[in-house]
Amino acid sequence: MVNFNIVFENSAPIQVQLDDTSLGNRYYNLIKSVYEDDTNVIFRDQKYYTLDVFRSLAFKAKKELGWIWNIDDLSTSNLTLLHKDIEKLVGSGYDNIPAEHDELVHEIHYALHALDCDDNNNGRGAWLQLEWYNSSGFAITQEEYPGKIACKFGDIKLQNPFVGHNPLFLYKQNDYTAIEQTCKFHNLCKPGINILISDYNLKYNEQDYYTWFNTHCPEFIQKHSWKTIQAYTGEAVVGKVLNTDVLHDLLQKPYLTFKKFDF
Repeated sequence: MVNFNIVFENSAPIQVQLDDTSLGNRYYNLIKSVYEDDTNVIFRDQKYYTLDVFRSLAFKAKKELGWIWNIDDLSTSNLTLLHKDIEKLVGSGYDNIPAEHDELVHEIHYALHALDCDDNNNGRGAWLQLEWYNSSGFAITQEEYPGKIACKFGDIKLQNPFVGHNPLFLYKQNDYTAIEQTCKFHNLCKPGINILISDYNLKYNEQDYYTWFNTHCPEFIQKHSWKTIQAYTGEAVVGKVLNTDVLHDLLQKPYLTFKKFDF
């Protein structure tokens, strides 16, 4: 069953089917309600965020925010360090950013992730995201969190509500610097739609996973519990695109422009 369509300019509609679960149903009601109140959906085509755009944004961030970034080193380890400045500024939400810097921080955050992803989708990385700038949302319990490990092209994932990353992501990147700042449990559903445009598998060894946390950040386990870390491990996938052929065709376009949702 098609729950709603996502329409881009000069493309057939993308048909979305959400999981018939409590989380999937509440998510549908959330995005439908938000769209009825606010049709100003924000979509950034990651293809726009070239290295030159990133350099320009980094120069602006140095001037306005005092961030001194090494923009010549594009290794994952260095990009991870640069991400820490954004995490520190944003804290637990974008509401903490001074209004005059809001757009710059959003832009440079997208640019950073556009560089730190594989480039198999015409310069668009691993996902497309549609979102709103608002505080709507609801809590996600440990019991209902999906925690998908093997993710597929066309999966519909909840928007990450935080600037930080989930525990499995940090384990995969071996990033244990400022763990309390960076590690965020996906315990909040915001009205954003993340469409995966690549397959990836987050398969891991449970014992190695525990050993990594216990070795590098045992205090994090003590504070939050291993049960909580396990519960929020994996991706928040809540549905899928039914007509993935249309999604494949969409990615071949030189630039994408969002048009509307049809509920």
